[in-house]
Amino acid sequence: MSNVAYSSKKVFKKALFNIGFQVVPIAAALILTPYLIENMGKDFWAKYSTGISLVFLSNYFSFGIGPTLNRRVSQIIGLKQNYRIQAELRECVSFSYLLGLAFFILLQAILYASYISESFSILRTDQDYVFYSIVLCVFFLSFLIIPYKSLLESFSDFYFLAIARAITAAMLFLVPFFYISLFDVSLTGISTTLLFIYVILYLLYFVRAKSYEGKLSFKMISPVNWEMAKGLFRFELGFLKETIWFSIFFATSAIVLFFDRFYYPLFFDTRTISDHVTLLDLFNRVAIVTGTISLVYFSAISVWYQENNLGRVTTNLKLQLIGVGLLFFVIALVSYFFLDTILLWWLKSSYSNFIESNGFRLLIGTLLVNYTILLIRPLQAIGEIKQVSVWLMSSTLLYLIIVLFLGAFYLIDYHFVAFITKALIDVIILVTLLRRKKIL
Repeated sequence: MSNVAYSSKKVFKKALFNIGFQVVPIAAALILTPYLIENMGKDFWAKYSTGISLVFLSNYFSFGIGPTLNRRVSQIIGLKQNYRIQAELRECVSFSYLLGLAFFILLQAILYASYISESFSILRTDQDYVFYSIVLCVFFLSFLIIPYKSLLESFSDFYFLAIARAITAAMLFLVPFFYISLFDVSLTGISTTLLFIYVILYLLYFVRAKSYEGKLSFKMISPVNWEMAKGLFRFELGFLKETIWFSIFFATSAIVLFFDRFYYPLFFDTRTISDHVTLLDLFNRVAIVTGTISLVYFSAISVWYQENNLGRVTTNLKLQLIGVGLLFFVIALVSYFFLDTILLWWLKSSYSNFIESNGFRLLIGTLLVNYTILLIRPLQAIGEIKQVSVWLMSSTLLYLIIVLFLGAFYLIDYHFVAFITKALIDVIILVTLLRRKKIL
C-alpha cells in the first residue's frame, strides 16, 4: 500500500481533489450567508454561528486522538504490520467516548451557569439555552466520529473524505436555509435537524472504515462492546503520551480560532459579534486550503519519513509552501483593490461600517495564521510533536494576552494585530525547526 497509495503523484491528485471539493461549502457560504443573515436577523445569526463553532471545537478538545491514530497507523502501514491497527483503533475509540462524555458534561454545566448569570449577549432566553444544549449533543457525536475519520485519513481515503467533509460543511448553511424556507426561524428546529444528520454521518464513517478490513487485513471493532467499556479507563502509555502533546497543539489552535467568539460577547453586542464572526468564517473557509492540503500530506509524510525518503518529503513540502504562498499573495492583492466592493455586493443591507473597516486586515491576519499550518503538520508527521507544541504554547499565550487586552479596552477593531503577531513569530521558529530536521 505504501508504494501505491502514498506515491507523490497520487497524494498530489488527492490534494487537488480535496481542494476542488472545498468549492462546495465555500459556494454554500457565499450564496446563503446574506440570505440567512437577512432572514434570521443578526441576533439569531450571531447565536447560530457561535453554536456551530462549538461543533468544530470537538476536533480541538479531542486531545489529539485523531492525528495520533492517523500518525501511528500510517507508521504501522509503512512498517507493513497491519495486524496492529485494531489495537490502535480500540485505544482511540475508547478515548473518544471518555473525552466526549467528559467534555459534554463539563460544557453543559458551563452552559447552565452562563445562562443563569446572563453574562453573554448570545445566551439570554430559554430558546437560546435549548439551542446550545442540542448543539452540545452534536458536539458529542462529532467526538465519536473522530476515530473512524482519522483511520480513513491514515488509509489515504481522501476521495471519500473530501466528499463527506464538503457535504458536512455545506449542511451548516443548507439546513438553516431549507428549515427557514419551510418553517419559521427556529434555532431549536435547526439544531435538531443537524443532530439527526450527524447520526447518519457517524454511521457512514463507521461503515466506510469497516470496508477496509479485507483490503488491509485487520479486524474492525464494534463501537459498543465490553472491551470498549474496559478500555475507557485503561490506556496504552505510548498512545496516551502522544495524545497529550497533540492536545496542546489543538488547544492552542482552538484558542486562536474560537476564543474571541466567546470572549468578545462579554463586551460587544450581537450585531458586532455577527459582523466579526461573518468575516472570520468567510476568510477561514478560503484560507483553510492549508489545512486540507497538509492533512492529505500528513500520513504520506509520516510513511515517507519512516521509509527514510527525506528527498520526497522535502520536495512535496516545498511544493505546498510555494503553491499556497502564491495563491495567498494573489488573494491579498485582489482583495486590496476589490474586497470592499465584493463584500458590499455579497452582504448588501447587512454590510456595515465594522465590516468596511476590518475586512482587509482580518483577511491578511487569517491568511498568515492558516499558512503556518503548512509548517506545523510536517514536523508533527515526523514525530516532532512535543517540540512544536511547546513553542505553540508560548506564541499562543502572547496571542491570548493581546486578545484579552483588546476586549477589555473595547478595541475589537485591532483583532488583526493578534493574528499577525502570532503568525510572524511562528513562521520564524517553525522554519528554523524544519531546516534543523533537514526537510526544508
